[in-house]
Amino acid sequence: MKPVEEILWANHTRGEFPEWAARNTVVIVPIASTEQHGLHLPEDTDQRTVEYVSREAARRLDIPVLVTPTIPFGVSPHHMIHPGTITLSVETTVRVLKEVCRCVAAHGFERILILSGHGGNGDTVRAAALELRHELGQQVNAYCWFDLVQDKIDAITEGPCRTIGHAGEAETSAVLFTAPHLVRMACRTLVTDISDDPSLGTAEKGRRILEAGVEALMASLQEMAAQPGRRVVGIETIGT
Repeated sequence: MKPVEEILWANHTRGEFPEWAARNTVVIVPIASTEQHGLHLPEDTDQRTVEYVSREAARRLDIPVLVTPTIPFGVSPHHMIHPGTITLSVETTVRVLKEVCRCVAAHGFERILILSGHGGNGDTVRAAALELRHELGQQVNAYCWFDLVQDKIDAITEGPCRTIGHAGEAETSAVLFTAPHLVRMACRTLVTDISDDPSLGTAEKGRRILEAGVEALMASLQEMAAQPGRRVVGIETIGT
């Protein structure tokens, strides 16, 4: 397993990036949100989960992977009713993602994954990736990490919410595993604008959910690495 320092984009110098690009490195651009997560979880919950999954996957793979700094803000207008939330517009989010990815591509990297830790970013990151694929003529993919493991989350959780939810059983479990000191245990109650009962969350469930995410992301990154970097993106012919 690689040390975390090795896979972090921000740790490298300008003299090292050409070599990374020459090795057909896959670059992960994490994006999350800063938004309310009930009375018990921190505003950066989505940042913590996407960073764990992306960094662990990058560390464990033999193929070269770099992880850029996380974009901490996303599309969260539906949470602005609650104090602490900071949102970007869809237009701003798309523009930020496109400008970041253009910079990555300009340095010779041909495989870019925009990885979201916030479900509210889903349509936006996919739209940005679609436009970038055609503009750059190269691999640019985008999805939320938990979209890869909905069946695993369903199997691990006990409550009625069978997805990652919002500040409920699954997300509470993830933070109990990654940063238990930040969970306000006395406030783990079902309040407005969270999805389900956070009191069902446990650190062990969080470990299993995040590990499932890491394994699924590793498989996706290996698939990206095995495919050509630059190519004309259009309608593909299906063989018969």
